[in-house]
Order: sequence, then structure tokens, then C-alpha cells
Amino acid sequence: MRESKLLVYGATGYTGRLVVAEAIRSGLELVAGGRDPKKLAVLASATAAAPGLEIRAFGLDDPAGLAGALEDISVVLHCAGPFSRTALPMYEACLKTGTHYLDITGEIDVFEGLAARGAEAAEAGIMVMPGVGFDVVPSDCLIADLAARHPGGRYLRLGLAARSGASRGTMRTITEGIGHFRIRRDGAITGVRPGQLRHEFDFGPPPQTAIVGVLGDVSTAFHSTGIPNIETYLQATRTFVRLTRVLRGFGPFLSARMGQALLNRLIDRRPEGPSVAARRTAHAILVAEIEDAEGKRVAARVRTPDPYGFTATAAVAIAARALAGDVGAGYQTPSSAYGAELLREFDEVAWERIEDQATAR
Repeated sequence: MRESKLLVYGATGYTGRLVVAEAIRSGLELVAGGRDPKKLAVLASATAAAPGLEIRAFGLDDPAGLAGALEDISVVLHCAGPFSRTALPMYEACLKTGTHYLDITGEIDVFEGLAARGAEAAEAGIMVMPGVGFDVVPSDCLIADLAARHPGGRYLRLGLAARSGASRGTMRTITEGIGHFRIRRDGAITGVRPGQLRHEFDFGPPPQTAIVGVLGDVSTAFHSTGIPNIETYLQATRTFVRLTRVLRGFGPFLSARMGQALLNRLIDRRPEGPSVAARRTAHAILVAEIEDAEGKRVAARVRTPDPYGFTATAAVAIAARALAGDVGAGYQTPSSAYGAELLREFDEVAWERIEDQATAR
């Protein structure tokens, strides 16, 4: 029998350190992994709550070494993005070693790529669940609950209003996908222009405008509910409105190599992530709206605490379930594996229904 051991890869990053601290508080058998042995040693020496924390330094560009590092690991919690570059090497190693794969991505292409390989994961007897943090646990559970209570939905719209800063890792992921705004139409993912779609959401009275954005639920909500038409939106804050205007004019340049290099240099000048003080007051509001073929709409809303803290809490809670053998083989979303009620297990999450809206589309 393999020991129930969790490897957190990317343990020295901003979110990775929060995840490691939460895993230690939860009493999990933990290994901290990453590329840089010096950073890992500093992390281990600074982790007073877990003296003797095991560390493993290895890269993702050595398949044999990577598989060797996972030989005695039952669950990987992958926290090193951008996942468009790092997810598949880690997944391939998990496939070889029979290790369950979790990550904290919010990237549509990563969700779709791993979903397409769900059958081979099931054959190998491993669970593959990307998006076990703020992306996409609260939204996936909110959507799954609403869809179960109101079957027959044809259109899903998800709105996000976040009162939170962003880490460098989050900004790099956003930068990599800049200008690639996508929705789902009749089951297929398709691109839209920045600012092309707007919608009103009740983030808290009165309704507020949101602009089409890029959230992983364009992928995951389809796999969780089967709803064929999905749009995701971000609250139309002054910053996001300005960004949308910039993308209309300079999107091609910013997506090119020179533009990406410029944006990454700007990101390097930012703080690593929100401060502890900022995270204490940070929160996010998600609103899901489902519409049927006759134009009847229903909606529900959830408020979560600080997205980074929630990511650590949710990711470790799901990892603990997997370590205990509570897994579903193959590709899973949080709600497909554990039900929409998973979200109700977390403190400081306020979940409420919004009155049904019998309005035509």
C-alpha cells in the first residue's frame, strides 16, 4: 500500500506557501516541491510548525526525474503556473506513477486539454481535477446547484466582482491569455472581441454592469452541467473598462512576443501578491444566471472570503479527501466529484438565492 503522502509543487510561490501552511495546519503528510533547492530550504527552515519538512527539488523538463520524484506520492497538488506550460508534464508523470492530479489553474485550455484525456486517466485509476482553488470551486458548485434545481438550462452567464489584489503568478497567467476572450456557443468554445458582450448582474443591489471576460467556467461548467451556451463576465470596474479599451487597440501587439516581454517586466516590478492586511478585507462575489429555452431566468449568488486564502483552504480540503481515497477516476470537476454541497463546508462563504426572473431573453 502506498503511503498517503501529498506533494505540493510550486511550494515556494505566493499561493504555494499559503497552501503549504494550510496543509501543515491540517496535519497532512506533506512534501514541498519545486525547482529551486535554495528556496525550498529557506521555506523548510522558516516553517516552524513542521520541523523537518521534507523537500524535493526537481524540474518539469526531465520526465524520468519527475516520475521518480512521484513514486511514493499518492496526490500531487500542482501550484506552479502558468499551467499552459506546466500542467501536461506533471499530468504525464502522474499517469505513469498512478498519482492523483490536482492543480489550481483557471486556464480554459488546461481544463479542456485534461478533460480530453479523462479516459486514459480513468484507465490508470487516477483522478484528474484541475481548478481546486478559487478557480473554480465556488463558481462550479454554485452553477451545479442552480442547474440541478432548475433543469433544462440552455444559457449560463457567470459574473465575478472581486475585491482583491492579484499575485504576480495570477498576472502572468492573465498576460499570457490577454486578448483571447472566449465563450461557449452550442457546445463549442469560440472567441469574442474585448468588450463585445455586456450583462447586468446583481452583485448586491442595485444590478451592475459586467463585461465579458475569461474565466475557466467556460470549460468546467459545460462538463459539470452540460449547458451548451456559457458566458463569463467581470464587473465593469474603471480598471477593467480601461483594460478592455486598451485591448481593442493594442491587443495584437500585447499578445506578440515583444508585448508579452514588456508586460512581464512590468509584472516583475509589482509586489509578489496582496499583503496579509489586504487579504483580511478581500472578498469576491459570484453570480450565476441560468436561462431556459423559453427565456425564464434563475440566479444565485455566493460571497467568498479572500480568493487566495480560499484557494489554500479549498485545495487542501480536496487534497485531504483524495488522500483518504475519496476520489472519482478520470477527469473531474469539484462538483462532479464531491457535489455542489462541497462549497457549504467552508467557513465565511455566504450562499443565497436571488428571486427568479421570469423575463424574456
